[in-house]
Amino acid sequence: MVIPMQIEPMPTEDGYRCWLSSEEQEQIVDFWSEEPDRKLAIELMLDGFRGEETTRVARQDFRQLDAETEAFKVRIREGKTGYRECPVSSQTRLNAVTMSKTKGLRQGEPIIDVHPRTVRRWVKTAAEALAKETGDDDWRHVRPHDLRRTWATHTFFRLDAHYAADVIMRWGGWSDRGTFESNYLGREPDDLAAEMMDRAGLL
Repeated sequence: MVIPMQIEPMPTEDGYRCWLSSEEQEQIVDFWSEEPDRKLAIELMLDGFRGEETTRVARQDFRQLDAETEAFKVRIREGKTGYRECPVSSQTRLNAVTMSKTKGLRQGEPIIDVHPRTVRRWVKTAAEALAKETGDDDWRHVRPHDLRRTWATHTFFRLDAHYAADVIMRWGGWSDRGTFESNYLGREPDDLAAEMMDRAGLL
């Protein structure tokens, strides 16, 4: 069973904010499984990148945190709020490096060399197709920022520490805590809520 998307109206404008479940994140990544550039862009946005930031990532930007683990961060040199480093999965890093080598790119050349509008279109295309495929019209409201929003919320509720918000804001490049909490941080993911309710004896 696929856990449904969390969705709520925007408080000050038309439209909705959406948070994808773990299953839905897999669905939107898998949608572009035959298109490596598009798949990597989706993976990076689900790792906290802004859409336009995905078009500037080069092989040299990946940094392994230590020799003993498969922990990596990406240097985002020209983010909206300046330089930052954002964690990515080892699989995303492997996909990016493989693509870079397959394309014969030099170290500083962007792996996804398209206009940011194109990345936004990739998200919209996938969301519209998934709405038709699944019969779930909530997909029609999904925008690129919702992937980043999903990452922030899922990471926050799984990072069990009092400093979670500060760390995620640093990773994701948010400078204003009010904006982060009101526009990006949603309710706890449904699967985590079910676990918490079970532990609390509320089921």
